[in-house]
Amino acid sequence: MPLRARIKHLAHQFVRLRAYFRNELELRREFGVRVDAFRTQSAAEINSTAVHEAGHAVSRLAFGLELVFVSIIPDPRDGTLGHVSCRKDAVGVDLNMVGRQAFFLQQAMGFYAGAEAVRQLIPTDPNPDAGATNDQRRAAELIIHEIGGNAEYVDFLFSLARRRCAMLVAHYQPEIKALAAALKENFILSGEVAREVFLKSLAKRSGKLMTFQTDHTFHGLIGDVAFRAFLRKMKLPGEPH
Repeated sequence: MPLRARIKHLAHQFVRLRAYFRNELELRREFGVRVDAFRTQSAAEINSTAVHEAGHAVSRLAFGLELVFVSIIPDPRDGTLGHVSCRKDAVGVDLNMVGRQAFFLQQAMGFYAGAEAVRQLIPTDPNPDAGATNDQRRAAELIIHEIGGNAEYVDFLFSLARRRCAMLVAHYQPEIKALAAALKENFILSGEVAREVFLKSLAKRSGKLMTFQTDHTFHGLIGDVAFRAFLRKMKLPGEPH
């Protein structure tokens, strides 16, 4: 290789290495800031975050949706205390209208599951919805823009998503507790490890995946056996909405 070409090649390598180490340094600094933020939290705050993120993660695992990782390491840049990372789920091209509605309803339930997990598992928490503003916004966007309908139907979907989320969290409380405990011990779990924790807890109690049996028109819950059983168990009014 001619000298001029070698010098140019080395220069390119140097630029790439400098960029790499600069990024590496920035990553180390960012991680240090996040760890410092984690250390300032109380045990109660860490527990609440772990339960919140475990609620999100378990809802995805229960629906068979992909999970990349779940973390309780805060990010001061955006003000979050934890994070669930997942690849964007694609709607199956062969889904009919009802299947499409069910798909996006599951997504909305997943966004509600974090705060609902705190509400059920930490009943003394004075503000279970803390940090859930973005979750609520994203759930609303799915219901309004991806499913849609008139105002009455949208109101029904909001109620349905929240109530079914409450059922889902109640059913998977042991799995949420197990995943929250693993998060408090390890701070971050890969999707694969989180799934192993979920399945191990489910197998330990001989639990089954929760399914919903709703009439095909999606306009009522009369045929939803699981939902009505949940209402009786929680001593809630018999009419779903």
